[in-house]
Amino acid sequence: MPIITTKTLRYLPLCMAAAFATSVQANNHSFDARSHAMGGVGVSSADYLTAPFHNPALTARFKESDGVAVLFPSFGVHANDPTDTIDNVEDFSDVYDEFKNISRPTEADAQVVIDQLQLIQGNYAQVQVGTQLAIAIPNKVVSINLFAQAYADALVFADIADGDLDPINIINQDLNSQALTMGVVVTEIGVSLAKSHQFATGELYYGLSPKYQTVNTINYITDIDNFEFDDWDDDRYQNDQSNMNLDVGIAYQHNAGFGFGFVGKNLIENSYDTELINGVQGQYQISPTYTVSANYQNRFITAAIDVQLNESEGYSNIDGTLNQFDSSNDNRQLAAIGLEFTPASWAKLRAGYQTDLTDNIDDSVTAGLGLSIAGVFNIDISANYSDENNMGAALQTSFTF
Repeated sequence: MPIITTKTLRYLPLCMAAAFATSVQANNHSFDARSHAMGGVGVSSADYLTAPFHNPALTARFKESDGVAVLFPSFGVHANDPTDTIDNVEDFSDVYDEFKNISRPTEADAQVVIDQLQLIQGNYAQVQVGTQLAIAIPNKVVSINLFAQAYADALVFADIADGDLDPINIINQDLNSQALTMGVVVTEIGVSLAKSHQFATGELYYGLSPKYQTVNTINYITDIDNFEFDDWDDDRYQNDQSNMNLDVGIAYQHNAGFGFGFVGKNLIENSYDTELINGVQGQYQISPTYTVSANYQNRFITAAIDVQLNESEGYSNIDGTLNQFDSSNDNRQLAAIGLEFTPASWAKLRAGYQTDLTDNIDDSVTAGLGLSIAGVFNIDISANYSDENNMGAALQTSFTF
């Protein structure tokens, strides 16, 4: 299974931007490598260290032998580019430069340019990267987890003018098409607070995560023949706003091994406008999402299923483009199933499956490995794969004391 490719490596600068953004997830952007390997489950199956990224209630689920734990750090990247949009848009400048070097271009020469425009017309790509940090302090009174995370989400598409599909306009070098990167960098820092209550049949957990968010919107627009994906980070294309938000959750684990969970994330709804560039403006939405989960656990196996009950919107509106773009293309409503097998105390094998109920992204299979050294240092790696144009990977290290 592919872990990382040359194509995904080019997105790492975007990941570093997320990691070091102005202050350090809104909807399903966790790159917890354990969860990632298990299809994205975690609302009822996460551990007390990664609980803030799935369900704050699980911050209180720990064993007597568990002590302070540190997640430092996790990194992840995912690219969904089903039609090679980013490469094809960037390749257009080469095709057009070759055309401009022809001293007496014909309509046949112009058609080569038009063919490249038609190749990218109406297509889009999405890139997500993220990083997470956490310090968990288990306690019978109130369990605490201090966390920070950041993610970047970029939607790239070509906005092709109808007139540019006319050979005469190509020969006259009168192009009006443009390419856009409509993106966002969301950073947050918060604390998860959780308690538990023991019943005869099992244990109930409940908790919340107040957090401070900074949302930096990106609206990078340029002529189609000058597009470079890496130029998105220019300050003039960016706008940032900050606010408070809140996650709440509950979970229950029965003595027989089965359990349930429910989480509401980003309960305070907010909208964020991009800068107005070339008459184009987008609106990014952070709105509440709700997820239910069930699991079964014993000494050797953890199996879980998570289902998101409503869609997360992402960009809710994009105005001013030459062609109307369906902003619902970046909506997500994920359902996942995952399995973890523990053949030895120092090794864990994981696999999973994830589907998007909105049908905006293809189903993916996931897999990963967790290793523990002396019960102190832990490393987890994971990958997800749909096809060669839709894949991702995550890596994290943690320490327990």
